[in-house]
Amino acid sequence: MVESTTGLVLRGVTKRFPGVVALDGVDFQAHPGEVHALVGGNGAGKSTLMAVASGALAPDAGTVEISGSPMRQSSPIAAREQGLAIAFQHPALLPDLTVTENLLLSVPKRLRPSFGDAQDWAREKLLPMGMDIDPAAAAGRLTLAEKQAVEICGALACEPSVLILDEPTEPFMVAEIERLFEQIRKLAADGMAVVYISHRLPDVMALSDRLTVLRDGQIRGTFLASEVTEEEIVTRIAGREIDALFPPRPSSVGDVVMEVRDLRSDRLHGITTTLARNEVLGLAGVEGNGQREFIRALGGADPVTGGTVTVDGRAVELGSPRRTRRAGVVLMPQERHVEGVATVLSVRENLGVAATGRTAVAGVVRGSAENAIVAEEIRDLGIKVASPDSAVDHLSGGNQQKVVLGRSLLSAPKVLLCDEPTQGIDVGVRSDIYHRLRSTADSGTPVVVLSSDNVELAGLCDRVLVFSRGEVVRELTGDRISEHAITEASLTAATSARSAEATGRARGTGLLGGFRRLLSSEQAPSAFLAVAIVLLAAVSATRSDRFLSEFNIASMLGLLAPVLFLAAGQLIVMLTGGIDLSVGPLSGTLVVIASFYVLDGYGTGWWILGFLLMILAATGVGLTNGMLVRFARVTPVVATLVTYTALQGLSLVMRDSPGGSISTAVTEALGARVGPIPYAVIVGAGVLVALEVMSRRSMTGLRLRGAGSSEQAARKRGIPVARVHLVVYLASALFTVVGALLLMAQIGVGDPTAGVSYTMASITAVVLGGASIFGGRGSFVGVLFGVVLLQVIQNATVFLGLSQSWQYWMLGLMALGATAVYSQVRTSRA
Repeated sequence: MVESTTGLVLRGVTKRFPGVVALDGVDFQAHPGEVHALVGGNGAGKSTLMAVASGALAPDAGTVEISGSPMRQSSPIAAREQGLAIAFQHPALLPDLTVTENLLLSVPKRLRPSFGDAQDWAREKLLPMGMDIDPAAAAGRLTLAEKQAVEICGALACEPSVLILDEPTEPFMVAEIERLFEQIRKLAADGMAVVYISHRLPDVMALSDRLTVLRDGQIRGTFLASEVTEEEIVTRIAGREIDALFPPRPSSVGDVVMEVRDLRSDRLHGITTTLARNEVLGLAGVEGNGQREFIRALGGADPVTGGTVTVDGRAVELGSPRRTRRAGVVLMPQERHVEGVATVLSVRENLGVAATGRTAVAGVVRGSAENAIVAEEIRDLGIKVASPDSAVDHLSGGNQQKVVLGRSLLSAPKVLLCDEPTQGIDVGVRSDIYHRLRSTADSGTPVVVLSSDNVELAGLCDRVLVFSRGEVVRELTGDRISEHAITEASLTAATSARSAEATGRARGTGLLGGFRRLLSSEQAPSAFLAVAIVLLAAVSATRSDRFLSEFNIASMLGLLAPVLFLAAGQLIVMLTGGIDLSVGPLSGTLVVIASFYVLDGYGTGWWILGFLLMILAATGVGLTNGMLVRFARVTPVVATLVTYTALQGLSLVMRDSPGGSISTAVTEALGARVGPIPYAVIVGAGVLVALEVMSRRSMTGLRLRGAGSSEQAARKRGIPVARVHLVVYLASALFTVVGALLLMAQIGVGDPTAGVSYTMASITAVVLGGASIFGGRGSFVGVLFGVVLLQVIQNATVFLGLSQSWQYWMLGLMALGATAVYSQVRTSRA
């Protein structure tokens, strides 16, 4: 250990949340060349302290010093630039971005490669964890272990002088943990200061040089790891003596409750087993060998291709969590933020929804009954919360896990399936959880536990099934269950299924593989729309040769030109998870403004004034929309609907009927074309292609998509989310200025009702192009094809002799078809 005041130094750090003092004057130091463990119970303040250190949270008081220099601004970017990197307990990955793009956002500017070299660079940075992770894969499709590996590799790629690892091993199996520990020891030996946060005390004692205990936001002591026992640390963490960690096993496990026969899926190859009434059954194996697919299949969360499951002699209908719950099989999932809890809802709401069978009468929840049940569950599980009405998102990771367990127990299961039930839970409460699970089994509800902690399986379970390559290769019972036996069986029975996965990926090469990759990419809707355009044009051309005439093509392209720019701005907003309903009325309002100044007989100075007023008006509207959404916290639909209504009213005030003929010279210049193609369309297509390149191959584009993919993760990555939201609404308004100019050239007068329909047209084109209404995903090239398809449909219905209603029928059917095909392919790829 190197004795030094450099590395990471925190002095007097205090942080308060509503009703809670998370940190109370904390002093902490991690020296270069040491692994300094930070341990404590759930809600002790460990993650909060490290969030302050990493710039993700600003302290109410205190200072942070990194490598001898004070951190003057609390921001993740500032911390990274000073040499601190952190791998968060819950991976701060942006799910709609690729692994490569997430890694690029993780590192300081000086360490980023060019976008041309990014894939190879990412592949190299993923090597330390030894997992076969595709750099081009969307982060949202990775397993939790793979997400954690990417999170750690992103921190290592920063080449930091201070590395913080917050619960890094929770989703890992033995092989991954050993590989990580080897990396940590090497980094410390090379002079890095490593802060290691974990609930797994055996790992802490084996890995760390020093350790600090944090309880209730205060330091309870710092010790040399070699001079303190695990029992002493447990007592300081819990603030009390911990009796037997594991409860005693029963002498008999009772009769059979569940029977599983020949259960099969893409990852399971005929699993047959039983589960007794008072039994705790463990599932083990190297990650990726089928044990997680097995427990999720039993819980209805993963599909199966064959086999049967019965509970108390009645068949369980698999394939849906709702149906399996109805049969009494309840799954406590591993990824609590995704499947376990609704983090924006309160603790009361999350727990109470699982107990409505006991609290509701004729569909109405009795508040007193719900309050009593929720209070009892909070007390029994030891959930630390200021109030039952506190949002789950405000709890520590361990307390969130307790809420997930509480929901599962309140569902009155006949069979309880627990996927990593103690993940993120401190050693003091783990004992309580183990006793709770054992008492659940003793009461007649059998429990299935999947855990990456073989000590946990050995101490808790009556029987352990070891999986390899989708099969049960070893069954351990009674005295044969031990940590060593489980580990040995997992590592030696068969090789990991990862090699098989790699082979499967390799088979995805060639023409068919390339086609599938296209369908699962964000350009899939563009391909679908292009085919639809060609087919519709071909059918229309067979009915009339005038469809492909120069006049008709010029007319179609001229009409779609304004929508190109409005839809471009709309997608920029929707990439952040917003929407701009005001673009249509804004375009009409801008034309009305121009109709007072850009007229024949007026000098150039008046024209310039008119154009400037258009830009100023659009800028005001864009900033208003952005501020309403970001700072007034008005939902985007409501905020932009307000400006939509206001703009429509303003247009009618300025002109209650069409008037003011726009200068012929201006309309002719804006409508100029080469052959049948207007220059405006060429420019618009070029802008959309440029925006597509920007969104994929620039840091600005990654931050734009990242802000909409996950706001919480984006903040941890240092993306200025508030600024991004303000800028995108401004950009949408400025793109509307260009669209308004082209609309002005088409109609030639100031019409207060012009452009209103463009709002729906822009949104439809964006959605057809594959954008997600929740943000993070979309294609500007898709927008181009979407706008063209809209115009082709409108034009084709005339040549095909169809009524106007067919414009909507055809558009709706194509949208549904594209969405169905695209979603199905993405799901099958995932």
